[in-house]
Amino acid sequence: MNRLFTVLICAVLSGCSITANQARKEAQIDVKWPIYKIEKDNNFMYLLGTIHIGKEEMYPFPKKIGQALKESKYLVTETDATGIMDGDYQQSVNKEMYFLKEDESLNDFLSKGAEGILKQRAEEYNLDYQSLQKYQLWFVMSLFLSAGIDELSADYGVDKKITELADTHYVPNKYLETPKYQIEAMRKVYTEKDADQVIKQIPTLQESQRQLWQLYSDYIQGKFDEQVDQPDDDFDYKQNKILVEDRNKIWVEKFESYIGSGDIYFVAVGVGHLEGESGILATFKKNGFVVKKISE
Repeated sequence: MNRLFTVLICAVLSGCSITANQARKEAQIDVKWPIYKIEKDNNFMYLLGTIHIGKEEMYPFPKKIGQALKESKYLVTETDATGIMDGDYQQSVNKEMYFLKEDESLNDFLSKGAEGILKQRAEEYNLDYQSLQKYQLWFVMSLFLSAGIDELSADYGVDKKITELADTHYVPNKYLETPKYQIEAMRKVYTEKDADQVIKQIPTLQESQRQLWQLYSDYIQGKFDEQVDQPDDDFDYKQNKILVEDRNKIWVEKFESYIGSGDIYFVAVGVGHLEGESGILATFKKNGFVVKKISE
């Protein structure tokens, strides 16, 4: 569990409002964008690996991405993050998905050592220790992740910005999952029976920020294979299976149907889903598709 937070940033989308714009004509930094063309039988789709954090200096996107998006009939992203605050979504989620039972607290699942670490980390991350007691473990971890982002922003996450660009080109958006589905996946990973182990592994605020800056640096430099870790314990294996491998299998089936339809789809999903033996790129190749990285 040495990269507890980076798995979440690479594989699961957190909701946040879109406030950034793309007024600048050229990006201030040269991002090695992971964009691919997936082909079979003269049909194809575009695939962009994303991270859910970023900086303003990464944008606007290069012409190759804008042109691919304009060619496409649909943009497909993981979930409707901007819809999390609307009424329909709020009605679909009940408090049992976020809160522990009324007679429970998070400390009920923690050893004294883990309690001490939770208290210390809450102070470091500027989170209210008492408030954390009422929440399920998955939501506690989400709060720590959001509080540790530092100068990197979800407003400049690649998935958010590509959605924004699609809107300017009037490309409609489709979603692979509902926000509720993603929450249920998180709940399967971060169960209260694992709380003691997970809480003890929450990194210091300084280490969390270092990991996320390293993730950001690897992304803009195109070091995507370095974001794929082999699970080193049972919890890591479960986390990787539920958040990455199982979802990849479902997604690839959908992607193959997109390609077979003859319409052009532009798909943007977390870069953590692309690489590795069970990654989307390797699966496409095994299934007889041609995978080409798009250069300028």
